[in-house]
Amino acid sequence: MSSHVVVTIMLCVLSCEPAEIRVWDGDSLRLGITQEAEAIRIFNIDAPEIEGQCAYESDLAQRSKHRLAELLQGQRVEVLRQATDRYGRTLASVSVNGRDAGDILVSEGLARTWTGRREPWC
Repeated sequence: MSSHVVVTIMLCVLSCEPAEIRVWDGDSLRLGITQEAEAIRIFNIDAPEIEGQCAYESDLAQRSKHRLAELLQGQRVEVLRQATDRYGRTLASVSVNGRDAGDILVSEGLARTWTGRREPWC
């Protein structure tokens, strides 16, 4: 099951304001909890898929999703929008208290640096 995790953050643009987000997996989230919420894909990483090709990928995907939620919960979060992908999601870097969330997940082995194409996890 690919249910999301809801966390509360301080979303900072020009100023910081409380916001709720839904973390779908290690590299995808939605700003807000309504149907109109903006879909964000962290542009600099590739996280494993929840419905992966093997048990290892699915397990790692769950760990990546929960770690991203843990990193974001209650923290100062900045979203720097870059572009839009073919699925209509906003491609963005996401930083937590000034640290890149994607880089943190990569350093912990829960994601890979995005090379422009998907690589197998199994």
